[in-house]
Amino acid sequence: MASLFDSKTAIGLACIAAAAIGAGSVVWLRGGGAAPAAAPAAQRAGWDGPVGPGGVAAEHVPGSVDDTSLTDGAGNLRVDPALRTLFDGYLAQPGGAAQLHAYLNSRLAPPARGQAGDLADAYQRYLQAEKELRAQVRFTRPDPSGLSDQQVAQMLAWQQERAHLRERMLGTTAAQAWFGAADGECMSALEDWRKMRAPPGAEEVDSNELRARRVHGAVLEQGRNERAQSCASRLMAGAE
Repeated sequence: MASLFDSKTAIGLACIAAAAIGAGSVVWLRGGGAAPAAAPAAQRAGWDGPVGPGGVAAEHVPGSVDDTSLTDGAGNLRVDPALRTLFDGYLAQPGGAAQLHAYLNSRLAPPARGQAGDLADAYQRYLQAEKELRAQVRFTRPDPSGLSDQQVAQMLAWQQERAHLRERMLGTTAAQAWFGAADGECMSALEDWRKMRAPPGAEEVDSNELRARRVHGAVLEQGRNERAQSCASRLMAGAE
């Protein structure tokens, strides 16, 4: 079967198509860079609207995910980890807050536009509040052999205090979508290590725990210690 490009006519059509595609790409790029300045967002805590699959693609910025879905079928903002990545990518840059608002305004229509602007403002305020809260916390670095009961209690208390701050400033939807999984994993690691240190006969040491210790022994202790140490390192970052 002869190739499509064996024909001069086909070659001409291909050139025209390529030129059209190139022109379309330029228009898309220019459209992304010509976003209007964002209007001031309302000063309120977060947004707890619905979360669902979306269909608005986000352009690439440092730290963002390509083709991020920003809205659901009803036009509401989709709050997921990718949205936080998008926010962080802008806010990490000088003048990033204004750029983020301009980008959101250029990509979103109501109601998602207002929801995104409010959440972006709330997130920026939260980052500052968390920074100030961290400055008041002092941890002692855990010994490689494991965290003490006092260290575990202190880190669980810090994690809970920070979770309350997120709920208050970002709303439940964003707090859970952005931080819920990591917080749950960290809390589980700390609780497992505390259980590891509890002696036989303690309330939290049931038959399953005793069997796990008997079967896995030092391997179980090492794994729990590593998880707890990793959690402690994340919680202590910027709060030492």
